[in-house]
Amino acid sequence: MVRIFFLGLLPALAGLTAAQPAASFDVASIKLHPEPITMSIDPMVRGRTVSGTASTLLDLVTNAYGVKYDQVSGGPGWNKSDHYDVSAKSEGEGTLTKEQAQQMMQALLADRFQLKIHRETKEVPIYALVVGKNGPKLKPSTAGAPGNNFVRAGATGLHMEATQGTMERLATQLSGTAGRPVIDKTGLTGYYAYTLDWLPPNQAAASTSDIPDVFTAVQEQLGLKLEPTTGPREMLIIDRAEKPSGN
Repeated sequence: MVRIFFLGLLPALAGLTAAQPAASFDVASIKLHPEPITMSIDPMVRGRTVSGTASTLLDLVTNAYGVKYDQVSGGPGWNKSDHYDVSAKSEGEGTLTKEQAQQMMQALLADRFQLKIHRETKEVPIYALVVGKNGPKLKPSTAGAPGNNFVRAGATGLHMEATQGTMERLATQLSGTAGRPVIDKTGLTGYYAYTLDWLPPNQAAASTSDIPDVFTAVQEQLGLKLEPTTGPREMLIIDRAEKPSGN
């Protein structure tokens, strides 16, 4: 199944709340997506409409609350297996902001799925991104430097480029392939230019490949280090969820 991700509904975790927001959509449809599931598209904002294709309840929760999948626990078994098509519209002028769409999606989940959640802070395994013993291999940059910040998957591994990257952004990007959340502990502020090439843990290396794993790549190419440790992490706990009511 092809998964398509959008960033239109990803607010900060600090805005998470278990209470049902006052803002809500005027019209909303949630329908079970027919089998087979060949593509899943996270809910995205178009004007004053939010729509998604073949999204699970877990997809909808992470999207509406701006959390990662490993930050959500609890809930019924079908929250990962049942797929839904969602289309919701709010009357009015202008395009919905991220915050408005977030609040309305939270209200929709509470109404149609009877979703009830709470937050907990747990001590979990993480990696601390720190400066290596020989110092960083980063070129100072500026917020307005030309170029892009991106990660691209290729046949031989992952390639990252940044022309105005920050250590906080780097830690977030590395969290996706390091196997644990990565927290910036470098003490380096400002903007930097750098590139990084590494092999993700779930990808087999070609016999002729010399691309290192993420830990070696971070040390050799950036002069930084990923140190295993533990740290607090905000978790979203699903206390109750039911299969959605009619449209």
